[in-house]
Amino acid sequence: MDRRDWLRLGAGALGSVGVGALGASALGALDASTLGAAAPGAPFPAQTPGSGQGGGRGPQPPQPPAPGTYTDPRASVAEDWTEPYVWRPSDWPGQPLALHVVANHAPPRATSSGNPYTPLFSFNGAQPGPTIRMRGDETLRLILRNLMPRNTSVVPAGAAPDPFELPPEALAAAFCTMAKAHGLPCTDDLTTAQILDRFGDFFQQIPAPLVDTFCLDVPPNSPAGSHTTNLHTHGLHTGPGRNRNGTWGDDVMLRVLPRGDWDARQQAPDPACRRLHPHEQLGQVDYEHALGGVQRASRAGAPPQPHPPGTHWYHPHAHGATHDQVASGMAGFLIVEGDVDAAINTAMTGEPRPDPTRPTGAHGYRERLMLIQRVEVSSVDFDAGPRRMQARVPPPTAVNGGFAPTVMHLRPGAVERWRVLNASVDGRGFKSFMVLEGHFVFADRQLWRVDPGEAGGAPPRVTAATRADVEVAKHPLHLLAFDGITLVSIENGRARHTIRDLSRRNAGTAHPLARQPEPGEDPARAALRNVEDCYRDGASIRAAYVRPNEVFLANANRADVFFTAPLDAAGKVYTVLAQEFPIATDNMQQRLQINVARGTGGFDSGNPSPVDVVVGYVRVVGDPVPGGAFDVMTLRDALPDVPPWLQPVADDELRVPAAEAAARGVAAGSLRTRVIGYSGYGPTDFPVIPVPDAFAAAHPDLRGRLWAEVEGARILLAPFSRTMAINAAFDLAAGPPPLPRKFGHDAAHPHVLADTAEEWVLYNCSAPLWSHTDVARFPQPGHYALHYRAYPVTRAAGQARFAGDPEFQITTKGADHPFHIHVNPCWVTRIEVPDEQGHLHNVLDEPRWMDTVVIPRAGGRVVFRSRFADYTGTWVHHCHILQHEDFGMMQAVTAVPRARDADYRPRTRVASPSMRADEVSAIYPPPSTAEMYRQNLSFVDPHPQLGYEYPGFDLEPPALEGI
Repeated sequence: MDRRDWLRLGAGALGSVGVGALGASALGALDASTLGAAAPGAPFPAQTPGSGQGGGRGPQPPQPPAPGTYTDPRASVAEDWTEPYVWRPSDWPGQPLALHVVANHAPPRATSSGNPYTPLFSFNGAQPGPTIRMRGDETLRLILRNLMPRNTSVVPAGAAPDPFELPPEALAAAFCTMAKAHGLPCTDDLTTAQILDRFGDFFQQIPAPLVDTFCLDVPPNSPAGSHTTNLHTHGLHTGPGRNRNGTWGDDVMLRVLPRGDWDARQQAPDPACRRLHPHEQLGQVDYEHALGGVQRASRAGAPPQPHPPGTHWYHPHAHGATHDQVASGMAGFLIVEGDVDAAINTAMTGEPRPDPTRPTGAHGYRERLMLIQRVEVSSVDFDAGPRRMQARVPPPTAVNGGFAPTVMHLRPGAVERWRVLNASVDGRGFKSFMVLEGHFVFADRQLWRVDPGEAGGAPPRVTAATRADVEVAKHPLHLLAFDGITLVSIENGRARHTIRDLSRRNAGTAHPLARQPEPGEDPARAALRNVEDCYRDGASIRAAYVRPNEVFLANANRADVFFTAPLDAAGKVYTVLAQEFPIATDNMQQRLQINVARGTGGFDSGNPSPVDVVVGYVRVVGDPVPGGAFDVMTLRDALPDVPPWLQPVADDELRVPAAEAAARGVAAGSLRTRVIGYSGYGPTDFPVIPVPDAFAAAHPDLRGRLWAEVEGARILLAPFSRTMAINAAFDLAAGPPPLPRKFGHDAAHPHVLADTAEEWVLYNCSAPLWSHTDVARFPQPGHYALHYRAYPVTRAAGQARFAGDPEFQITTKGADHPFHIHVNPCWVTRIEVPDEQGHLHNVLDEPRWMDTVVIPRAGGRVVFRSRFADYTGTWVHHCHILQHEDFGMMQAVTAVPRARDADYRPRTRVASPSMRADEVSAIYPPPSTAEMYRQNLSFVDPHPQLGYEYPGFDLEPPALEGI
């Protein structure tokens, strides 16, 4: 990469990865497409700066793939669909499953078949991990062995800037130091291999005290300690701490250290370092999850409830290492089987427990597992030691560990149940799962339709597929379960398990993004108008977010769907597609604004284009099944009753009884509630914020760490740890909120009363900021690279000004945050998306059990109720964009046994699905644009050794003339 380009554009020159990275910390700016295009030893592709924000010649229009370069399902002679091997506790009575965590620094080949990239870490040397299948009354035993070398990373103590977002002079000095490490003069270019080989050298140019991580007993709020691990059973209702027999439950506070850390600690001069802390284990840990006995306390004397059946998964969850480990493919299915499965199996095959991998019965019924992982953000192993290729590009797309799509064979009329897991971890992981009739291929940033060649050997005809083509090609699907929980519907006042025919979901509506340009219309301008139209009003939002025959899957969501091959479909091909949901962040709108301002026709993009994942293909072959056509909806009548654990959470469960009210000092009959805010930005396009003279004079020691002087202006520096944080005291009905807080082991987090229920309201403050990008016309003291003076305005106001002057654009981007809570699922009643004026609209068809739910950005809102049954102790909720979690967007939740220790807020009213949005807002006031600005740009890091408050002075949102 040319040094001048880096200095001119900052981290943006390395290729923006989108809001999933929210900046360039820990190599966030190096994306898969950039590194994939540059062979080792070759320079990074240079970019040419243009006017306004960023720059670049950009890619040429997509080119269709040539025959022989893609999977042809029509040529498939035998099915080659593959899945990980299955491990059942019942097959190994009393024996644990061993998971060995290893570091793949320089293996001779990739560890997944067909994967051209080398992941950092894995379970047992391969991705994904084995599939675990068990019943809801069994015990799962696991041995997790950490076989990685010692941690060698360092982290800054207190305030520190992001090294890639330093002002030009400081960035030049850091670049020079890195070049000298290679024996090169500062004027020479660095190749891809040189940058990755000594990446830690650049990291250590942060002008702040650096602390070794191997001795920290509390993990920092930044990527670090990547050789420390643990295991989270995502979706299980299981104990969050240590078991009475000494084994561990689902305790993500547990940290399993490599043995090298213990050796290093023994050499430390500080005696406090030469010991293990209570939440640390060395080298190996035994896990035990005894399922069943749900709601033991509240149902005393009643028969024990087994754990409900469902599709769940497992993955590491050591704070600071979560992204790098899960992005490497360290994940696997964890399937709990039970009464729902037995009922469906019996109805379809006559057997309650047939082999799920073999077609059985009159309709060829079977199950398939689909683990989808698309990762755009690169991983960095700062613990690898010097000269060890510390950066790794994760697999561009992995489906069940493979790279190239494989082919399923179904007979006409066959019915299958697909368990689908979106294991993506970054801000580009939001997907819409669907099945398309026909053969589709994703290549060179574009989805293509492949029609077979004509008789006589003519080659296939390949044409670009539009979103309108996708809408027409979608095949009917039926949804059985979401996030591992069979759907529950309320009919005639009674809860029942159900199945949803997705063809009836908002049928007949047109997707705003599917409209094609008018003849002669600039494609970028037309696409931008389509994005803007998604948020015009409630009807537009629903048309964009609620589509027929598709299932929206954010990071960590699961869906169980039924696919039926039509009886007359012999010879046909179907494409299983996970289409990127591009409006979950502000990236697409910002990119199109840049293109419109430059007049580049839609091909020059400041960020990678949306990426769709071809999960696999279905080829319908053979004679029709003997059972004839089957109506999946008839299975509703075979489903068992809804157990007490999955009954909707009614108002009465939220009410505070007299004894509890007396202990807490609240009104008897009031309702338990709390409001939580998610907020934060990354460093890549952090706004220019003036630092008060008095603050700078009082804190000269923070110059270069928290603030800097750029061309005579004192400005805030983008923080190393970004500003991702959570506010557990975001109830605006109680007054102005305090600063949000990053993850910590302090007491400033929710304390819920065990065996009760609460209503939670979540707000997402991550809202876009708008800027004048023409600094010649609009001088901005302190501006450099992608950092502008930025304004919090409504989407409508920003778009109106952009229409008159396209240099006024989104500069600081917001993201939808996939909220996930451990141990207990959520009865989600509302998911509300703000329109361009900021008015909220519910896009949830009906309440649904979930454990991961997206909070829409820019003041979007989620309302849910949850039971905190069976367990006391501490677990967490967090953003499942896992770099956000590693940077501190995680918060503890402690279930306490005594009412006096709970801290819910009592209310006289709660929300309901039938309420208007303004009625809900009257109960739970939403934040203003000014309040969101303050929340997004402030935080408290409570780390006992590294923590600090950012920025340290009161923020006042800048006012924009004319708005």
